[in-house]
Amino acid sequence: MQPPCSENAGFIPPRQPLYNPTCPLAQRPAICYPGTMLTCDEILGPQGRIAARLENYEHREEQMEMAAAVDRAIREKHHLIVEAGTGVGKSFAYLVPAILASATPKKPDSPEDPHTEADENGPPNGPPNGPPQAGKKAGAKVVIATHTISLQEQIMRKDLPFLNSVIPLECTAVLVKGRRNYLCRRRLGTAMERSLSLFARDEEVDELEQIKDWSKSTSDGSLADLDYKPMGQVWDEVACEQGNCLGRKCEHYENCFYYRARRRIYNAQILIVNHALLFS
Repeated sequence: MQPPCSENAGFIPPRQPLYNPTCPLAQRPAICYPGTMLTCDEILGPQGRIAARLENYEHREEQMEMAAAVDRAIREKHHLIVEAGTGVGKSFAYLVPAILASATPKKPDSPEDPHTEADENGPPNGPPNGPPQAGKKAGAKVVIATHTISLQEQIMRKDLPFLNSVIPLECTAVLVKGRRNYLCRRRLGTAMERSLSLFARDEEVDELEQIKDWSKSTSDGSLADLDYKPMGQVWDEVACEQGNCLGRKCEHYENCFYYRARRRIYNAQILIVNHALLFS
């Protein structure tokens, strides 16, 4: 294992290669994060935590080089463009530095699941537990944007849970969705009262009834939690919209699906978004 890093450790000398697989582990540049005492080598390397967990783990030099480059870009706050082919292990190469940069040491009684929801019983004037307390350092946030839903699901359901199980750090992640993905309880009630004048077909009224029943059991009130795709004209009448949102003045504010998601985002270190939402 690599010896503890000093306060000045963490920056790779400018003329030194990002990663040299022939260099003994103890002689490689320390890429430690303050308070974590962990390096990308100690997680992704041939003798790292992942190798110890997986019997047939395949060490990839390109992955280590990419991880080191991402790590340095995060630390020195500069842009980085990486092109890597299939099989390099790109997800782990950027997720590991992201976790090390944003996470905090894991408490002994902390759950292993990185997607644990934050406390949602906070004051109405802000996110749960309010803003960071004086003297407490707010954790960094990392935004990971993807083009495809399949990659989002891979990161949330496979990659992050596995990395959280081998990295002894607290790191919560949430999938960030646009406002219209969430059901508005107030608009649903209004639509129910005016259903006969809003919709001309019986199947539309029937689907509205189904959404009402679903609203009582759904965990997050988002389209992804529905087991079918609702009719566009029906969802338009019940979806959360900025122009129709009453915010804290709404009687449903405390249990609003959209604001619950906002509270989880406030407390998370890693945010998974799509490109459309990132640039909106």
